[in-house]
Amino acid sequence: MSQPTERLSRRAFLIAVTGSALAAACQSAERLSPTVYTPDATANPLIHAPSPAQTLPPALPDANFGTLTYDKPILTDVANLFIAQYDYRNTPALDARTWSLRVDGLVESPMTFRLDELRAMPAISDVRTLECISNQTGGDLIGNLEWRGVPISEIVARVQPKAQATHVKLEAADGYTTSVATEWMLQPQTILAYELNGAPLTAAHGFPLRVHIPGLYGQKMPRWLTHIQFIDYDYRGYWESRGWSNVAAMRTKSIIHTPSENAVLQAGAQVVIQGIAVAGARRIVKVEVQIDDGEWMSAALVPSGATPLAWTQWYVMWTFPAPGVYRIGVRATDETGFVQQAESRRSFGAAFPSGTDAIHRRAIRAT
Repeated sequence: MSQPTERLSRRAFLIAVTGSALAAACQSAERLSPTVYTPDATANPLIHAPSPAQTLPPALPDANFGTLTYDKPILTDVANLFIAQYDYRNTPALDARTWSLRVDGLVESPMTFRLDELRAMPAISDVRTLECISNQTGGDLIGNLEWRGVPISEIVARVQPKAQATHVKLEAADGYTTSVATEWMLQPQTILAYELNGAPLTAAHGFPLRVHIPGLYGQKMPRWLTHIQFIDYDYRGYWESRGWSNVAAMRTKSIIHTPSENAVLQAGAQVVIQGIAVAGARRIVKVEVQIDDGEWMSAALVPSGATPLAWTQWYVMWTFPAPGVYRIGVRATDETGFVQQAESRRSFGAAFPSGTDAIHRRAIRAT
């Protein structure tokens, strides 16, 4: 990157989804999912006006209420990146000396690549966001890291996919499978990644190789990648066959990171409201913050990478004038003109089947 980054080690990103939680998220396969990106228009309205008499559970004072940290780019530590997989009993421990990637199917020249061969090819290195499709409104299943790997164009030039190939099937060493349309896979910025934050992938995060496809949720980016197959049909993998979106395109989303939920702040003191916004491969052009039912205020934007693939950080300075309970909201606008409008239903189901773009709101108390 052209500017320095600060490594972030926060509880906000330290989360591993349990196998039982993911199993609960998988609704019946009879419940079909949409195949295009659309706003979360089904969310129920949420009345968010606070009352001076409203009370919150006891909470400790927020010592960082006045600390501005999102004015400089932030990376997520790999150790704190969320982990979500379909089988938590099976985390492959692969040997780079014997591992290989097979690329075949509807191609002119099927090939097998070793890790050292991939690392010897021209590489792309940039900052990108990774988010789980099941990430709830304001959730922690998201991270921003520096990725390095082989652009898919290097592989395509060697294997030469045939014109009739409409989809690409991806297979991993743990048995996970999914597929994407060739238009997604063959984007110039799609990479086969072997490093995160300047170091080789860890076993938990896909060593020796994983894929990053711009604009899609992590559901479409298998770790421990072993097989890329060009096909002429729409293959549905593990999560898609259980009702999750077959496209899994990232929705426009903004998240408040501080102050924390139910934080106790000092009335009359300046508070820094700050967080992040993402929109897949679309650029964030505006973030606005609302206090109770007041006017939406524009936030300062701080890109954390050179492309829209990285999250955009934002912050607003605000003084809560008097003691009481307040409700903070945030919404983002992307470069297509889409503005977040839906209100959260505050349940895991809000993310099913294609993610959520509901507005994140957070209650705090001033004393």
